[in-house]
This record gives sequence, C-alpha cells and structure tokens, in this order.
Amino acid sequence: MRILHKDEKTGIFKIKIDSYDDLWILSRIIQNGDFVSSETTRVVKKTEEQEGKRVKLKVKLVVEKVEFTKNSLRILGKIVECSNPNVPHGAFHTISLERGSVLTIEKEWQNWQIKRLYDAVESAKKPRVILCAADYGDATIALLKEFGIEFLTDLSKALPGKKKETQKLYEKAREEFLIELAKLLKEISDNLKVNKIVFGGVGFLPENFKKALERFPDLKKKVFIFKISTHGKTGINELIKRGAVEKVVKGSRISEETSLIEKFFEEVSKDGLATYGLNEVKKAVDYGAVEVLLVSDSFIQEAKDKGVYDELNKIMEDAEKNGARVVIISNEHEAGERFSKIQIGALLRFKV
Repeated sequence: MRILHKDEKTGIFKIKIDSYDDLWILSRIIQNGDFVSSETTRVVKKTEEQEGKRVKLKVKLVVEKVEFTKNSLRILGKIVECSNPNVPHGAFHTISLERGSVLTIEKEWQNWQIKRLYDAVESAKKPRVILCAADYGDATIALLKEFGIEFLTDLSKALPGKKKETQKLYEKAREEFLIELAKLLKEISDNLKVNKIVFGGVGFLPENFKKALERFPDLKKKVFIFKISTHGKTGINELIKRGAVEKVVKGSRISEETSLIEKFFEEVSKDGLATYGLNEVKKAVDYGAVEVLLVSDSFIQEAKDKGVYDELNKIMEDAEKNGARVVIISNEHEAGERFSKIQIGALLRFKV
C-alpha cells in the first residue's frame, strides 16, 4: 500500500493498492457512512429511450456495504458526486477495487485505523517470506501475509520402511524427497519473488536439508533453517510461536499478534493481569486499567453487521484516550483464530 496524499485534519487519504493484503486491510477500515472516491465504469444513457453505454467516470459514494473476496474489494453506496452529468446523485453504484486501484477515503479516523494504514505501508517494504514445515515424506508450504497465513501446497511422498534390508532404499528416498522439496521451494520462491524462506524440520532433517541445498546455491541464500517438533500446518504455527519468523523478519505483524495473544492467555490462566468479555473490558477501560486492548477483527465485522458497532467503537476510543494501545487481531492465523472465540480482551496495568 502507498499513501499518495493525506490530510489528517480533514480525514482525507488517497491510497494506491499494491497487494491483496491491502484489500483486506481496507475492508476492515472502511465502514458505513464513510465517503470513498475512485475511477470506475458504469452503463450511462442520456435519455430513457437511448441504449446505455459503459463509460469510464469518477464517482464519490457514501458507503452502505463493503464486500471482500480474495482478489477484490467491492464498495456499494449512493453516489454523491460524479464526473458524468448524466448520472443522477443518489443512485446506487458499486466500486470494484483490485491491485493497482487508487482510492480516496474521507472519514472520521480512529487512531487504530490510521496505524493500520501506516503498518500496511511499512509491510510493503519488508521482504516477501514463505514458510515450510517438513518431516521426511511430508512438507507444507505457506506464504506469510500481513493478515495471516496463505497455505500454498503440500508435498507428500511414500518412503520405504526403515528396515535393515531396505536401509539403502530408505536413505536414497529421503535424499530424493529433500531434493524434490528444494526444487519446489525454488520454483515457488521464483514465481512469487520471495526474498526469504523460514524452514522448519523435524529431527535430523534440518542438517540433511542443508546438504541438499548445496545443489541450489541461489536458494540456499534465502533459506533460514530451524528445528521443530512436527510438520504440516501445526509445524507452520510452531515456527511462528517459537519466534522463528520474528528472527528472520523483524516486526512481523503475525509474530506480534501471536506474542500478545500468548501473553493474554497466560495471564488469564493464572488469573493475572488480563480480562475479557465486553462488559468486563469496558469496566477496565473506564478505570484506566487497560494497557493493551485486543479486539478480533471478526468481532468488529460482526458488530458492524448487527448495527452495534458504536458501542465497541466507543470502548476502543476511550481506551486510546486513557493511553492504552489498541491492537486489532486477525483471525487468519492460528493464534488469531483461537482469540476470535474470546472476541475482545485486555492486558491490564492493574487488576480491577
């Protein structure tokens, strides 16, 4: 994401969308009642009798609905301004955004929303990273994104039994599997223009994978190897929880969220400096006891859908006024999905 123009006093931000991550972030920030402007197309006709023609134009909408898919963001609302005089104000229109689109947002911004924008700008400067968790015969590969993990593919291969009479076959099959895995990682990293690979292996696999990488000098420069206890999606999550991602990519959003969530659940388990639930968190905010306010993004979306966002919004605003840090937790990774069942929680300065 790139911010092409900003005026925090008037609440106007002009944004260039560079990635699918940007679309997801904007879907969480833009809400009903905001004004958005962008170039778009629409079927226009000068009179009712004429056949309509699709033309390019620029519109400004007051937002009524936001829809996010993996590849696009659709914003539905009523037109308040339009570059084409034949389009009536008050008519409904949908702006479809994708990578490369430019959008102007005009709204009353909250601090956490502006921070999310700036985080996205900084994230674009960080290296692209893929994660891999492997054991002999099984490997899972995922792409690290701003809002979560996108699982790309698995590599599975049946190995001969580890018996005395098949020992050589077993060792050869293991070596072939690691070579095949290295080739797959090279192909994916080249296609996605990945800068770094966080690789986790079970048992002695990491040492043997280092040997396999000798055949792929360009790939070897990108790979950072760690030991883990299991493979698959669980192994990917272990790489994050153990801080392997943070060691390779400083300031990773997912690592930060996972660390806060782990600390939150630790405090809850020992009845320490944490609380959860809307009423309990509101009480802690009112007392000025909240150090970090954690809110699941799915809870924000649910509050918007149910028309009760104002209450949640006020809690977040009051927390910020009292010096608390507000962190919106994505549910697109394992720790965030776990926290989404809690919906809202807080790390405290003191018990209430």
